[in-house]
Amino acid sequence: MKRIIFYSILIFMFSCLIGFLYARIWKTNNGDVAIDSNNISSNTQVQETYSTDEKLSFNSTFAIKKYYDECGHFEFNYSELPKELVNLTQKEIENLYPAWTVDEFSSTGVVLSKKENNICNEHYVIKLADNSVDIYHLEQNGEESLYRTTNIMKEYLTQDDINNLKNGIYVYGKGNINSVIEDFE
Repeated sequence: MKRIIFYSILIFMFSCLIGFLYARIWKTNNGDVAIDSNNISSNTQVQETYSTDEKLSFNSTFAIKKYYDECGHFEFNYSELPKELVNLTQKEIENLYPAWTVDEFSSTGVVLSKKENNICNEHYVIKLADNSVDIYHLEQNGEESLYRTTNIMKEYLTQDDINNLKNGIYVYGKGNINSVIEDFE
């Protein structure tokens, strides 16, 4: 009985040794060979395969922010990330868009900003034209273009409102147009 236990332990240890050696041989044949630093020549170039530089992924957010000097307003727009920006680092994006500044950068999104020497597209003037109140859009070159006419007639306005409308009431944003117009109705 003691011999059976002795031979069983011996066979078990021998099979573990064979399994270890077989795994070692199989591993070296699949390319996971250890490098001997004594066999590397001094002119061998080593290329880095891991980088810590943060890069944009294909589902990152992309935003454009414009600051308008003349009026002091910001315009902030989200859009789809252009395909040419996928897998780029912050430095590569700065080189690709030299006229823009990278305000925010992470693997989940990028924000590019730029200063404009104009006014933004959200400026309007409400004026009295002939007998009705009209709304004009202020263009970036300073000219006014008709944006919308209203049904508000001059005959229903007070003298103060008429004087204010002759000079023009400047409004920022489409939402504010309606609140000003409602005061005249």
